[in-house]
Amino acid sequence: MIQRIQTVYLALVLIFSFVGLISTIGEWTVADTVVAHFSNFTFGAEGQFKALDSTSGPWCLGVLLILVMFLSTMSIMLFRKRMRQLRLTIISTIFLVGYVAAYAVFAYYYQLILDLHALTDYTEGVISPTFHLKFISVFPVLSIILNCLAIQGIRKDEALVRSLDRIR
Repeated sequence: MIQRIQTVYLALVLIFSFVGLISTIGEWTVADTVVAHFSNFTFGAEGQFKALDSTSGPWCLGVLLILVMFLSTMSIMLFRKRMRQLRLTIISTIFLVGYVAAYAVFAYYYQLILDLHALTDYTEGVISPTFHLKFISVFPVLSIILNCLAIQGIRKDEALVRSLDRIR
């Protein structure tokens, strides 16, 4: 099982998804001061933006990462059933693409909310916050690449097994 390279790729996807799940994936700053942070389950604001603090944040991002972790684990366990492993890896890749798209939508949405709050705040000198990606936010893109590499490896294994069946 572990000697197959796609198992290593899928294990890395599992690790990247777990680390991304428990980390902050973005933050907004004003003059080097963090005013809001963004994780897979919550959006939290601080300081003058405290009124925007939300406990019902982008929970669908966390759910997508949990599904990716589950599918990656199942794909690793199904190393003898290559076609099922292939399907699960493809579904996991689709979920990761959806995660990246949802991440972009939520970041844009929260940026608009913070900009609107900064414009409607009547205190002098309020500057609109700027969004900064965390390094962790690269992990889903790396996971997509690793899933594609795993799909190639699974297809090669399946082709090898079929060619050996033809020889017999």
